[in-house]
Amino acid sequence: MNSFLPSGALERSDMLRALRLYGTRVFFVGNPMIFTAGIFILLAVMTAHELHTALLTQSLETALKHSSILNAALAATFLQSCLQIHAGSQIGASQAPAVPGLLHAEARAAALMSMVVLVALSGLLAWSGVPLHDTLFYTLLNTVPSVAQWYAPPQQSSRRLKAITTLTGFALLLGLMLLTFTTDFPLWALTRPAILTVPSDIAMMGLLTAAIMTLPNRLHSPAMMSPTDGMTAPAPAFPTPDTTPRLVPHDLSFYQLRQMLLAPASPTTLKSDLLISLFMPACAVMIMASLPLGHGGFGTRIAHLTPGMTILIALQDGWIRTRTHWPLLLTTGRFGSRLDFVRAVFAAKASRVLMTAPLRTVSLMLPITLFRPLAPTHALLDGAELLIATLGVTFCGSLPFLVMKQPPQNLVVALSLAPAFILQLCNPFILGARIFGPIALGIAALGALCFFLVPPRLARADWPYETE
Repeated sequence: MNSFLPSGALERSDMLRALRLYGTRVFFVGNPMIFTAGIFILLAVMTAHELHTALLTQSLETALKHSSILNAALAATFLQSCLQIHAGSQIGASQAPAVPGLLHAEARAAALMSMVVLVALSGLLAWSGVPLHDTLFYTLLNTVPSVAQWYAPPQQSSRRLKAITTLTGFALLLGLMLLTFTTDFPLWALTRPAILTVPSDIAMMGLLTAAIMTLPNRLHSPAMMSPTDGMTAPAPAFPTPDTTPRLVPHDLSFYQLRQMLLAPASPTTLKSDLLISLFMPACAVMIMASLPLGHGGFGTRIAHLTPGMTILIALQDGWIRTRTHWPLLLTTGRFGSRLDFVRAVFAAKASRVLMTAPLRTVSLMLPITLFRPLAPTHALLDGAELLIATLGVTFCGSLPFLVMKQPPQNLVVALSLAPAFILQLCNPFILGARIFGPIALGIAALGALCFFLVPPRLARADWPYETE
């Protein structure tokens, strides 16, 4: 692993040149996560303002109960994703090995930008009145899973090490989710003494930086990164393409063939969709509530978990933002014109969500109805409103095509992810059925508008967008 600090004037110049790109169109226009990160930065600003106002008259524990500090954690996560995408695209460029010093310069720039955004986000939270060392501690703890995402083992390392790295990242993310949803983790992290948080901040920042500095290993071998004379570069050893013939499955069901319009690589079966939709939300809530974490009894923990678990109902796949397979499927001639093809895609998504969304809603509502004194009529009303909103937000991800002829990919990605977080922060469990009911109807009306009006506009657009 190369040192983070540049050793000479040339390396400093290369790093500064790489840093300048973070303020240009190269970073903002070509980054699909930039809008999503911007939304959560705005939400984090609102959260900091709420905390600042609340802490004037309330304790931190009371203030956290009425503000969503999770917005700051999600902002940190999506900012790391933005940096990873940009650095990966720069290092992954075909000409990157031929430019001396580029790989390490991009890694240094990404590490420095990661430090800057984390400190800036922590400073924003510290404006509310919480000490900076505590806000930095909380922000860094929420970026721990990013360490495994940044870390790239050497190419000559075994598959076992790479698998362990992937599993470690997944375990860290799962552990962080459990702490966030089942305990008073934010309160604990924001109230630690400086003697604990300051050394921890330094250690976690150093660990994140070390992981980022391994980024060149992800796409290029050490021989490709060796110093050159500035005129030539060693020939990259590209892997030999796999010539093993692949068997085309002939036993795909009609349901799978239709779902190939949404995800051609892994069309799901009807049985899998039904079982996952019926059991996943209920099992996730009950398993997390069974852990010896948090306060209160089993029913109390279920009531605490359910509002955040609405993400399991509203989480969308990449059906509208991943369209690279559309031209190939269109040329088969099985779907008619471009407009007929786009309508077939929307119809496939509608058939799937009309089947899975009710099952997921019932699965989520069962635990909170059985283990909490929630009247069946109230549970039925909450579930109906949640289902109506879910059906609506499914097609709200295509809203950019309704107002723009060729929307940028980062806007499409942002609106594809937004529904899940909207229903997580705005649902009948938080707002109440009386307030959420009109909101659900409005979301459903917007989704219906997109379902009928977007296909003609999307059929006239160029897809896939080569410039996205």
